[in-house]
Amino acid sequence: MYEMKPGISVEIKNEEAYYTLIWSPLTKADKYEITLKVPSVSGIFELYRMDENKKLNLLSVTHAWYGGLRSQIRASIDPEATHDPVKIAELEDAELYYRYSMSDSFPMMLDVVWFLHTTYFPNDVRVEHSGRFERMYLNEKAPDKIYWLD
Repeated sequence: MYEMKPGISVEIKNEEAYYTLIWSPLTKADKYEITLKVPSVSGIFELYRMDENKKLNLLSVTHAWYGGLRSQIRASIDPEATHDPVKIAELEDAELYYRYSMSDSFPMMLDVVWFLHTTYFPNDVRVEHSGRFERMYLNEKAPDKIYWLD
């Protein structure tokens, strides 16, 4: 059986970038399991909260550069790691899930996070892309076949 390794790759054709994003499986967030299983390398990750109707709600999609995925995911699920009362309320007693993809290229992470933000939050994009390409496309893959892009 072929195992998909989480990562980001790009193929460039005529000033256009064709990214492939391979996610890790969606995993229930537990700070101890994160310490044991999430690599301490750079990449991007998504954080979800399960609501009372058992529906996943996207809380964030962001990159982890300094400190790596392990420390950034742990900090993002810890209500004691923030002073924002809205975020504290969002995280306390929440059933949280995450998934990640590794990358050692900061420009690639910026492009992919920008692409995801423009798709998920088209009226509230708070990140910039690298500015290297006229157009970008994204093909998303996940071992558990959970996709948010059409």
